[in-house]
Amino acid sequence: MSDASAAQQPPPQEPDEQSAADSTQSQHEALPQELLEQLTAWFQHSLAAGGELANLFRLELQLTLGDARRLVLVTLALVPMLLLAWMSLSVLAGWLVYESTTSVAGGLATIAVMQLIVVAALLWLGLRYRRQLGFRRTKAHARRLLQGVQGEPPTTN
Repeated sequence: MSDASAAQQPPPQEPDEQSAADSTQSQHEALPQELLEQLTAWFQHSLAAGGELANLFRLELQLTLGDARRLVLVTLALVPMLLLAWMSLSVLAGWLVYESTTSVAGGLATIAVMQLIVVAALLWLGLRYRRQLGFRRTKAHARRLLQGVQGEPPTTN
């Protein structure tokens, strides 16, 4: 019986095999711990990088807002200067017409015509831009989507 029980039991492992099995088991246990440490380090690094990026964005936004304020001030100063320059150019053209024809009415008419040309150009641009208002493309796309949902064949615009 002792021979049969000895045959059923696994043979005892040699010390080298036992230590190799123990080291393999300890490596498998250490792997999740090492992975957890690496993930924690990666997460901390990501948080630090995100914080630095947010800080950089905040600082650049402050610089941009400062530049935008200065741009508005420059534009506000530029508008009257452009108006004065245009008026001066119109008066010069009127004066040149007066000098060449000795007609005050011709000089004044030249000034008025120059102003009316600019007014007409601005009105034309205003009408053109007004027609472009209203999200035409978005409305057309929404209309096509609704037609597709309702099962109608979509119309092309």
